[in-house]
Amino acid sequence: MTAVINFVEPWGFSKLDVFRTCPAKFKYQFIDKRPQDSSPAMERGDKMHKNIESYLKGWTNELIEENSEWKIHFDELKKEDFRGEQALGLDKNWKVLKSWFGKDVWVRIKMDAYYFDPVEKAIVVIDFKSGKYRVPSTDQIELYAIAGLSLFPDIPKVRAEFWFLDQMETYMKTYSAEQLVELRKKYENDSAAIYTEQAWAPTPSMECRWCSYSKHKGGPCQY
Repeated sequence: MTAVINFVEPWGFSKLDVFRTCPAKFKYQFIDKRPQDSSPAMERGDKMHKNIESYLKGWTNELIEENSEWKIHFDELKKEDFRGEQALGLDKNWKVLKSWFGKDVWVRIKMDAYYFDPVEKAIVVIDFKSGKYRVPSTDQIELYAIAGLSLFPDIPKVRAEFWFLDQMETYMKTYSAEQLVELRKKYENDSAAIYTEQAWAPTPSMECRWCSYSKHKGGPCQY
């Protein structure tokens, strides 16, 4: 008899996104902990993010070429009372816990920066994106905004911003606190499926051609 395998760790946007795409990939990546192939694009994005973090925190005065066109915007952000590189662990009541690794952490959400906008009376949460412009997943936008409300439960609005570094474009969306409280229920329901899944069946699609676990890349999947 095959042993039942359940997922027991905290979830987050990436985990939810992978699970919806293919439960088998989720198992290989987050339960079996099989490594994924890296890529030049991933390595470039990591380099850009590390440079931005160092610049915003004052560890360096230099921006690499890929980030240099955003200097005026990074300098404006530095004038705000911003916080950078926030890794938040939230419990099932959407309250921020002291530790990312705490035993009561239920969902983990990372944001690149946030600050308070006194004009709109809103918390602004920011994610820096490299590569081609693509409107962010609704889930990612909403979870970023929910995290902002979790940090500041009494704030009336949260604005989620995504800065597309290669295109000099910004995507943003604003939510009221009431909207975000309702959206929490959606993710409570959606994330529950991860913890009740037992089959972990593959869902073949065009995504298979890029999957590290696919058959043609020597992975364990049948597709």
